[in-house]
Amino acid sequence: MPATIFNPMPIIYLTGVSIIFCLPMIALSIVNFGMLSIWLNATVAILILIHHFAFLAAAWRSRKHANSSKLAVIDDDESSSLIMDLEPPMAFSLLNVLCTSFLFIITAIAFSIMVDITTRGASKSTLPVERIGSHKWNIKVQIAQTTVLGAELLTLMAALVFCAMGLKRFYDEKEKREAEFEYGAEIPVVSTS
Repeated sequence: MPATIFNPMPIIYLTGVSIIFCLPMIALSIVNFGMLSIWLNATVAILILIHHFAFLAAAWRSRKHANSSKLAVIDDDESSSLIMDLEPPMAFSLLNVLCTSFLFIITAIAFSIMVDITTRGASKSTLPVERIGSHKWNIKVQIAQTTVLGAELLTLMAALVFCAMGLKRFYDEKEKREAEFEYGAEIPVVSTS
């Protein structure tokens, strides 16, 4: 399958941007003294960081072992073969799509909570836990925190779209190649030399 169709670099770049957004999320959650600001946003950022570092490590490791996940189908004349991937690249794997979906959902929930707190203020928040320590609450830090969380949400959404589209293209291409091979249609051949 052509490498240009399944280029994981946009997802890796978005992962790097997401890691950069997580660092101010943690720092701002420590500076702001609202209960949800401290625990919710820091927890979301830490979960995102754990996923991203695990993803980058697995992607790096899978690049080293990329040839082991291929199936070579040898043609009759044995001068050429069709190489088919058995599983998608790590960036487009179902596991990564599911993990990114989970992270997107919890970030969306955290963002909606932070928007509520930011617009109403800590003392008038619909969440009683946020009223604790509201005398130390800082609206500028709260706005910055909500903005960073929103940027993280958009980054995760873009990564999720790229992952899902790549996984769909992978299975479409694999199904097309298998059908072409099965029915004897013209198959693009990869030279073994």
